[in-house]
Amino acid sequence: MRVLHVIPSISPLRGGPSRAVVEMVAALRLREVDAAILTTNDHGPGLHPDLVTGRWQQHRGVPVLAFPRWSPPVAALREFAISPGLSLWLARHLKDYDLLHIHALFSYPSTSAMAQARWAGVPYILRSIGQLSPWSLAQSRGRKRLMLGLIERRNLQRAAALHFTTCAERDEAAALGLAPPALVLPLGVRGPAAAAAGDRDGTTPVRFLFLSRLHPKKRLENLLDALALLQRHRPEAPWELAIAGDGEPRYVAGLQERSRLLGLEARCRWLGFVEGEAKWRALQTADWYVLPSAAENFGIAAVEALAAGTPVILSPEVAVAADVERCGAGLVCGSDPEALARTLATALERPTLSMRASALNLAQMDFSWSTIALQLRDAYRQVLNSSAGR
Repeated sequence: MRVLHVIPSISPLRGGPSRAVVEMVAALRLREVDAAILTTNDHGPGLHPDLVTGRWQQHRGVPVLAFPRWSPPVAALREFAISPGLSLWLARHLKDYDLLHIHALFSYPSTSAMAQARWAGVPYILRSIGQLSPWSLAQSRGRKRLMLGLIERRNLQRAAALHFTTCAERDEAAALGLAPPALVLPLGVRGPAAAAAGDRDGTTPVRFLFLSRLHPKKRLENLLDALALLQRHRPEAPWELAIAGDGEPRYVAGLQERSRLLGLEARCRWLGFVEGEAKWRALQTADWYVLPSAAENFGIAAVEALAAGTPVILSPEVAVAADVERCGAGLVCGSDPEALARTLATALERPTLSMRASALNLAQMDFSWSTIALQLRDAYRQVLNSSAGR
């Protein structure tokens, strides 16, 4: 079975959905699926330093073919990831594959790949990475309504299946009345190579960690406001906040200025973008991972925190929050500063050993790539059997 995964970017700067595709393909290949990735050399505002273009290469152990992304000075056009070379290659090689698994919506590589697959009669599955949620559809509303009318609704309706990572994401999209069957299957995580030793004790300040793209959707502003309230009501309480992630420079500068004006400068550590061992160490040495996001179709960084044995504090809009609450692997609260401040005050007691064990168990039992790849392979087979019977 040959499956081509199409995604606009595999840059870690694009967050969890882009990072997860590489691990998904690696796990599928271990399950005897001939899976590969077609993408662009997008790397946020720049171009990916580790991707050559126009030829296959091994990237983090999986076959990747990248084509140049058009990089005009206009941000909206650059973000659309236009890549004529990708479309031309796909037109020539589309029928070499049994199935396409397309990741993202409202982006040139995914939009053009779905349209070409429709015309060629090649089945495809779409993972919309949360872009069918009401919050996402409300952003750049006019452009998205135009694209839905011109092409994306037909792309959606002709998909062999729509891949959602949580039931909450599926339910949010239900209002659109889309015809394809829903495939609900989470993303996986690979935990740290080794446990951190001696970094968590009762003598250090309580360590809160925010690790995500720095973007308004993530509501870091609310977390800073909540910590300012906590500091006002509990000035003696020992805590610190580590902020790991990067974003648009002016926006990041505004966040840093906000922390200074709120009197939090001495308690905040700005780590910048972290990955690899540095990321896992940040997750392992935190007492709590905090994400008060406005919308997360999954929340892969939160699941990575669980895999590190770190309980999480999430807003209900983070889709894995329901699993966290069910298993006692963290705390769930509203993202408004007042509600968040009350929860952070409770969190000053530090998580219990049983909560840490619940966090680790949830990650290992529900978010194992090995199990998810097996289920995804079975879903591919069902799609191909259904397509052959038409």
